[in-house]
Amino acid sequence: MDKVKHFFELKQQWVKSTEEERAHIDEEINALLESMSDDEHQQMDQAVIEDLRSLRQGAEALGRTFKARDLMKPVLPFISVSALAKEYFGKSSSWFYQRLNGNVVHGKQVAFTEEELTTLAKALRDMAAKLERAAAAVA
Repeated sequence: MDKVKHFFELKQQWVKSTEEERAHIDEEINALLESMSDDEHQQMDQAVIEDLRSLRQGAEALGRTFKARDLMKPVLPFISVSALAKEYFGKSSSWFYQRLNGNVVHGKQVAFTEEELTTLAKALRDMAAKLERAAAAVA
């Protein structure tokens, strides 16, 4: 088995394990690292850098999601999320709430993409304009 791949499998096991199990996994990881050639260590370095980059991007996406959720909190009771999701995203309300709440879907944490956040901002502006027109017509 590819040693870099095995390292990341052990990493996943470590995350899901108990404290007792982690000690054994730590030993396995140390033995694996000691058995690597210089070339394999370079491959590992690159893989770890990519993994850290992915983690950082995930954290940034979650930060944007939490910000969007906090900003949406006061208006959510007054809008139809189902209509918003369908009209502006072509998706279901479940899809919208999964991203708004940063849920795990199919084993992966989901968040709004930059493009989806832009779409959400445009949708909110469009709804605001419709409300303004309705208010002006009533007054």
